[in-house]
Amino acid sequence: MPQTYPLTVTRNRGKYGAARALVLYAKTPSGNVRLGTVKHGKTITVNVPQDAITIYGKMDWCKSVPLDLTFYSGGETVYANLWFTLNPLRLMGIPTMPCKIEAQPK
Repeated sequence: MPQTYPLTVTRNRGKYGAARALVLYAKTPSGNVRLGTVKHGKTITVNVPQDAITIYGKMDWCKSVPLDLTFYSGGETVYANLWFTLNPLRLMGIPTMPCKIEAQPK
C-alpha cells in the first residue's frame, strides 16, 4: 500500500460549475489517481500519494490548471478557485476550464 498524506481542498463559491462537483485527481509516475470530489462551497480532506507530482480538478471533459505538489507534505489547505468567464473556449475546457487549484483563496 503506497504512503499518503492528507491535503485539505476548499472549493470557492464561484458561479462556474455551481451545480456540478469537481473531481480531484493526482498525477503520479504510475498514472492518475482519483482522490475524491468537492462540491460547490465545500471542504474535503483527501489522501494524496507521496509520489504525486501534481493535483488537478476535472468536470465533465474539462481539466483545471494543475497545482505542483513539490512543496506540500501534508496538513496544508489548497483552494479550488473557479471563476465565471464569457470566453467560449474556456467554457468548453480549451485549453483548461476556468479553475485553478492554488495556495490562496480568491
